[in-house]
Order: sequence, then C-alpha cells, then structure tokens
Amino acid sequence: MKKLLLLVGLFLSMSVLAGDKEVLQQRLDKIDGFYARFTQDVKTADNQPVQQGKGDLWVTRPYYFNWTINEPDETSIISDGKNMWVYTPAVEQVSVMDLKKTVDNRLMLLITDSHNPIWNVYQVTRKQDSFTLKPTDGSNQDFIISVLPTGMIANFTIIEEDGQRSFYDLSRQQLGKVELSKFNFKPPVGVTIDDQR
Repeated sequence: MKKLLLLVGLFLSMSVLAGDKEVLQQRLDKIDGFYARFTQDVKTADNQPVQQGKGDLWVTRPYYFNWTINEPDETSIISDGKNMWVYTPAVEQVSVMDLKKTVDNRLMLLITDSHNPIWNVYQVTRKQDSFTLKPTDGSNQDFIISVLPTGMIANFTIIEEDGQRSFYDLSRQQLGKVELSKFNFKPPVGVTIDDQR
C-alpha cells in the first residue's frame, strides 16, 4: 500500500510539473510577436546593485528577436531566424553564431518557440502568472518569466550560477508580428566580424 501511495504521489507531482510547462507554452503561443520597452536591474546574490539599463525588445515567433540595450552601453542581440548577431558599437565588433547552437541565449529560444526541443531540459513550476524554469542538463542559468493569461510577458529574470539576478521589466507592449526587416543585421563598415558559425 505504501508503494502504491508513493507511486501515486510521484505521478501526481510529475503531472503538476508537466501541467505548469504546458500552461506556459500555451500562453506564449497566444502571441505571434510583440514590441516592448524594458528596464534592466542587475543585482548580486546578496542584493547589491551591479547595473541598471534600458532598451527595446522586438520579437516575432519563431526565432526572430532584436534585443537592444541602449543604456548604459549600447549592445544589440539580433536573430534573423538562423543566425544570432551580438553587436557592441563601442568596441566596433560583432559576433555571429548559429542561433540553434547558442547556449547564452536559451531564454530567447524558449520565448520565441514553445516547441523547441530545448524545453525538454527544463522543469517548470508555476505560482499564478510567474513561471520558474530550472534546467536539468547542467546549464548555469535559471529563468523566471511572468506571463499573463493573454500571453503578454510582463517581466523576466535571469539567475546566474553565482546567484546574480538580472531583472527585466517590460512596458509599452505592442502585440503582433514585427516586420522581418527589424531582424536584419548588416555589419557597419570597419566593424570586426567574429564569425563563430
């Protein structure tokens, strides 16, 4: 009888995890794309401020995004659906890599495609509209995403292995697909290209 109860408890806990992940995926699927302004607040594990910033985020599902930080230093992370470009004007350099092989931007892969195989390595737990994603493959980042029932993302947090937390609060959302031209990147003349593909 104890074994049966243990099995039932295990099954129920597994179905709860699967249910939370499914709810998150269904919510993300409701929106084809969006634009939002964001503020960034980075703090250490013991809550000491590291950096604050502002920027813009454009997304069209699947796999198109333009995540541009305007302050304190300009950096753009742009995906044209196949390649991911990381451009820092101050150092006149751009890195380009195969989007689906990147490990540094898993969050954007998760947000822009609810059916990407990367979802298989995440356990998802839900508290109301807040979803915590923990990797099971040894990856060093956890995520917390707040997604409303409408599919609109209110905010997200990236938690590093050392406990540092980067919180992004989204505002001025405009829902709907973004023109694909927003995701085209042509390196400016004179910029060094670090091609990692």
